[in-house]
Parts: sequence; structure tokens; C-alpha cells
Amino acid sequence: MAALVVASHNILNGQNLRRLLRVYTELRAAERLHALCIQEAVPHAARRVAATLGRRYGVGEHSGAPRLAIVYDRARLRLRRIGIVDLPRLAAVPWWQRVYTSAVPEPKHALIGCFAVRGGFRKRPRRLVLANFHLDAAGDNRHRAGQIRALATALWPTYADGPLVACGDTNAFSLLRTEAEGLLQNMLGPLARCHRARDVHAAAPRDTHFFARAHEPKLGQRIAVALGRFGIDAPRRYDVIVAALRCIGFGTVDTPDSDHNLVWARLSHRRFHGKRH
Repeated sequence: MAALVVASHNILNGQNLRRLLRVYTELRAAERLHALCIQEAVPHAARRVAATLGRRYGVGEHSGAPRLAIVYDRARLRLRRIGIVDLPRLAAVPWWQRVYTSAVPEPKHALIGCFAVRGGFRKRPRRLVLANFHLDAAGDNRHRAGQIRALATALWPTYADGPLVACGDTNAFSLLRTEAEGLLQNMLGPLARCHRARDVHAAAPRDTHFFARAHEPKLGQRIAVALGRFGIDAPRRYDVIVAALRCIGFGTVDTPDSDHNLVWARLSHRRFHGKRH
């Protein structure tokens, strides 16, 4: 009972949520599922996920970050408090990026859940901090790295309740595939330095984002989907789980009903990488 299974998924605004629900129930049956961080949540989506997974699942939400949610197993995790961290906002969206994102800079946040971990431990439950984030699609990777740096800084000491598990969509696009992994690791560096949190999929990276599956109304997405019909795409690894707990198993689930694949990790709550700074 010492292991926790945590997953992260960008649900493409819940467009095909009914089909994605089957993915979550299959993951729960195969691996158990104790927490699912959702990005691009729409009203009632997280509650539909929780209801489908079963009565023991609850939802952590915050009105300040309505596009993020944490679905969690109440038999293993007790939500003690939930809050948000404001991330740096772009001054302006470059004109050429407006074909696939908003013309106005969006406010970005991270959703932070502080949990007590039930079962398999001493009488006093252990603690866990779960951070769910979705970095800007607009701007460049330097801007996104600044958002991660701000998150890492804000988490300490405000959310010092326990070891950190940070999940989310980095939007870490690199035109050159050969540079993509190094860029992503540099971006995540502040989480390692401040919280001893490591990218659990770095040892065996797999692409998680596919432009050709972005069935959205903006011109940029429509062009990407059209190119995808001819086999033209530039998939990259955007979606991460970065944990201060030792990883004892991980995987990626192909989800054609979203432009992002789901990532998951089995984490040992008895083994840590070390103390936070």
C-alpha cells in the first residue's frame, strides 16, 4: 500500500470526454489510480471523471483556476487544503501565434493540492503536495521556463506540507527533435533544484503531444489537422510528472481522442530523493 499512482492528462477541452472516460477506468483497473491531474478542464468534466471512477473519488478545484482539476481517491488521499499559484503572464501574444492561441495573453496558474496520505503507514498520515499546471502555448520556451521557475519558487515555503509531485502540460516545443529533451530538462530544472523533484519519464521519453489531433476551431489547429491527414506532424513530449518521490513504474497511454497522451507514474511514498531546499 506504499505506492501511489498519479496520472496527468490534457483533455482537449473535454471534446471527446465520453470516450476518454473509458481510458481512465481501464487505467484504474490495470494500475490503480489515486490521483489524476486534468488540464483544459471544462465545467463538470472533472466531476464526470470522478463519478465514472467510482464513489470513492473526489475532485479538487479552485475558482481561481477553473481550467485545472485534480481527481483523487479519497480512500488513499485526504485533501487538506487547495490553492493556486499565479504564473508569469505574457505582455503580448506575438501576431503569428494568434492563429493557434488567444490574441490576448491568458492568465496562467498552477493548482496546488495538499493531501494527507492514508493507509500503510504509521498512525500519523504522511503528507503530499500535488501541483497541476498548464504552461502558456503562446510565447517562447524562455517564457515557459520562467513560469516553471516561478512555480518552484512559490511552492516553498507556502506549500511545504510534504514531498512534491508536479504534473502538467509544458508546451515545450522544439523545432529540432535533437534539442527537445535537453530543452525540457532545462525547463524543469528549478523543480529539481528547489524540491528534489525529477522527471519520471526522462529515462524512456515518448512523444505525448500531436498537432494532427488538435481538432479545434482556430486556423492553426485546422491547418495542423489537415497536414496530419498526409502524415505530416511534429510530435514532442510536452506532458510530465516530476516527483520528489521515487518512481517504481511509469507509462504513457495513447489517447487519440485528445491531442495529448496520458502519462502516469507509480511512486513510492516511503522513498524520497531528499529534502527540499
